[in-house]
Amino acid sequence: MLSTITSLVLFGLAGAMSTVPVSVTIMILLSPDPRRGALPFLIGSLAGSIMVVGLSAVGLQFLPGRPPLLRKDELLAQIAIAIGAILIGYSVYLFVSKGQRDNAMLGKMTSRFRSARPWEFVVLGLGLNLRPKAILLAVTAGAVISVQEPPPLEGSVLVLAYAAVAQSAVVIPVGVWLHSPERAQAPLTTLYNWLQRHGRRIAAIVTLAIGLLIVGYGFLQL
Repeated sequence: MLSTITSLVLFGLAGAMSTVPVSVTIMILLSPDPRRGALPFLIGSLAGSIMVVGLSAVGLQFLPGRPPLLRKDELLAQIAIAIGAILIGYSVYLFVSKGQRDNAMLGKMTSRFRSARPWEFVVLGLGLNLRPKAILLAVTAGAVISVQEPPPLEGSVLVLAYAAVAQSAVVIPVGVWLHSPERAQAPLTTLYNWLQRHGRRIAAIVTLAIGLLIVGYGFLQL
């Protein structure tokens, strides 16, 4: 069980290391009417993550051909090594690309937030869980949970734990803002400007570090 939790935390941290969700969150919090969008966006983000992981965990249990000769820890190790290698490759992509598509998308969202309704923020939160990286990590987390075949309550806790870690880039800024909206404005503005300048490179470095850590952890479990 410890290996499962460790794997889920690492995958969740990898999922949180993306500039798009945290940038969108801060943009909502700095908009003229953040109360209209902050909580709906948070709800959509968490619900989307829970749905993808939960459906993956349940659905994979019904797939035929589960490898009976491999121990569960060995299978988890193989999954970790594969995902770690993909994250390393993705970090290289972040290093060499300039992220102009993300900046263009964020620019379009800024004007849209002024007239968006609460349900649209929910849909946005759900939709950000359908990015390729988010789907890959969430399905992998579901596979890790499925391999262990936990009882329903324990499996639900694992799904919620992954979602909380993976969406921490949304949960933490919203929590800070809810605690003190006025005092949060200045640090959120500073953080947003910093992310626009350095966020992609920092995400690449952290993703590379997590990928290497996951690969090393996987090899230690073999």
